[in-house]
Amino acid sequence: MPTPLIDALNVPAITAYELDDRTAPPGLRALGAVLALHGISENGGLVGGGVENLFFSRRLDDVDDAAAGLRWLGLEDVADLVLRARAEFLRFRPTGREELSAADEELWVQLDEEFFAIAPSERLEAAVAARLAQIAPELASP
Repeated sequence: MPTPLIDALNVPAITAYELDDRTAPPGLRALGAVLALHGISENGGLVGGGVENLFFSRRLDDVDDAAAGLRWLGLEDVADLVLRARAEFLRFRPTGREELSAADEELWVQLDEEFFAIAPSERLEAAVAARLAQIAPELASP
């Protein structure tokens, strides 16, 4: 299903977040943190694509920023899952190089599957639409 708001806001939101552009609405920056994590998680899974990628990039604070943005959007369950994935990754791979136990491999898969189940782009699109006036006032209808 197409997500026109996310498609339209993706680049400006991520750019505003990554550049910490204080001239952009705070909602746009918050969305940028969410979209940055969401995009890499959709491609590689929440744990390996999102958390692990940011761990090796030394940008784990971006995970926390994304969780805060998800809470602001009203997606508490997704924010909780993101923070759980971060904590679990750091538990079973504190240096990023440890071999996973069978139980941890299973947990990794479960966290990814749960992310795909509760964080589809369509749900994110609906949350963005509900906060559009704070994200991109120029796109919100009066």
